[in-house]
Amino acid sequence: MKTVQLCIFIGVFGCFNSLFAQADLGSGLLFPKFEIGTVVFKNGRQSTAPLNYNMILQEMVFLNPDSTILTIANPIEVLVVIIGERRFLPVSYNGVFYEEIVAGNFSFFIQRSAAMISAGKAAGYGGYSQTSSVTSYNSYQSQSGTYEKLNPDEKFKMKVNTFYYLKSGNSYKKFFSAKTLGKLFKGHETEIEEYAKEQSIDFSKTDDVAGIVEYGYGLMK
Repeated sequence: MKTVQLCIFIGVFGCFNSLFAQADLGSGLLFPKFEIGTVVFKNGRQSTAPLNYNMILQEMVFLNPDSTILTIANPIEVLVVIIGERRFLPVSYNGVFYEEIVAGNFSFFIQRSAAMISAGKAAGYGGYSQTSSVTSYNSYQSQSGTYEKLNPDEKFKMKVNTFYYLKSGNSYKKFFSAKTLGKLFKGHETEIEEYAKEQSIDFSKTDDVAGIVEYGYGLMK
């Protein structure tokens, strides 16, 4: 299949200098650096570009030759994005992608979102004092579409949230524990919760989640 230039299918939804991204977004990007990947469109066309996923804005982004970072303008027209051996599927018109994770002969999906959390405001002698309330920044993009720097007098740290889903038809059903997963396998709630206890399933570990998802699907045979 012929590969076409990505710029034919995308527009600039947002862009910012790559140095600004590295300095202010930090680990808000899923991969440490942009990786060559393939965008497969629903019409069968494909395009290759340096790709990454912005967990803060929850957008699939690519690196332009002039070092600006651009966002796919019409993600719903994308069938799948493949980066290395990892697959990402668009799930909304506003650009959110879920990663598909293999679980035996089945799969589940991971949504990752990141936010900048305040760790305290600057105090004397180069230190930081804890704030009484934690400030969370879900997006650096202002309503005007520009990207604004964080307060230089406040120290921030990155927090990444992970959400799991099973796909049912065209919808995604969220789960985060053995109990919530059991509800998605109706009639097997007790078995799944007992399996989680016996196997000491840790829902913060992808391999553990893959194991219990595979077990759940196996019960449905």
